[in-house]
Amino acid sequence: MANDMNNFEEKRRTRIMRERRRKRRIRLTLAFIILVAVIVLICLAVSAIRKNNTQNADNQTAQISVTQEPVVYDEPAAVDYGIPDTLEENNIMEILQNSGQQKTAYLTFDDGPTTNITPQVLDVLRRYNVNATFFMVGSLIDANPDMARRVYEDGNLIADHSYAHNYAKLYENTESFLEEINKCYDTLQTVIDSDDDLFRLIRFPGGSFNSSADSYAPVKQDCKTALAQEGYYYCDWNSLNGDAEGKTKNAQELLEYFKNSAQGYNNLVILMHDAATKQATVDALPSIIEYLLNEGYTFKTLDDIDYNAQPVQVQ
Repeated sequence: MANDMNNFEEKRRTRIMRERRRKRRIRLTLAFIILVAVIVLICLAVSAIRKNNTQNADNQTAQISVTQEPVVYDEPAAVDYGIPDTLEENNIMEILQNSGQQKTAYLTFDDGPTTNITPQVLDVLRRYNVNATFFMVGSLIDANPDMARRVYEDGNLIADHSYAHNYAKLYENTESFLEEINKCYDTLQTVIDSDDDLFRLIRFPGGSFNSSADSYAPVKQDCKTALAQEGYYYCDWNSLNGDAEGKTKNAQELLEYFKNSAQGYNNLVILMHDAATKQATVDALPSIIEYLLNEGYTFKTLDDIDYNAQPVQVQ
């Protein structure tokens, strides 16, 4: 009997131990399966992240590639000023004479910009709602860029009067002349801060007149042809206030000088100066403008010529 009890107990213990081992194996198996599943999920997640990063990198590379492609801009359209091409005629005084337009006054100022006279001239022009043409010296533009910019932003025409205004260097030969003119034109372009080309207009320092009294006259005549080939117009004058002629004049004397010089001209191109010593020019300017208004003149800048306009019939 005792042996039977011992055998039963032994079997019971064996069953318990076997059950425990079975449950342990199940737990280990489950743990292994869970571990494998976690590892698989981690691998899938890492793979997805890498794929997403690769796609983002490809997209960024594509965007950068698109951004870095050279941008091709259209050339700015050439402005048609309605006057003959320079190769046909580049003398503005001649173009004006043949234009047919009536009673037009072109106020012009040379040798600026300056910080004391130019702003006063601009104030007078603004008061009368009139614009003018300023033939600027390139070196003075570099010295007074804000004033040059104000001249332009007030609606006036800025034009070329050489870079240094040094006659001996300027008129040494055609090459030195063009070098000075082009350098001034490039300086003018910096004033307008635009891709648009300025009207290519110059005034010869001292004028372009073919005078036997001017030792530089022969070179100037050669320069006229060179300017035409470079696309530049040039403009002298047919009237002036005399602020650079002879003895110093006061405002009243400048007005009278101008009136005498302007007789008999339908289209007036009036030479004045906004150099630093020309206070009398500022003082005379209101009277000159009022005189022209009373005489029936309208005011324009030299890039505005009504070419081949129908003449006005005098009744």
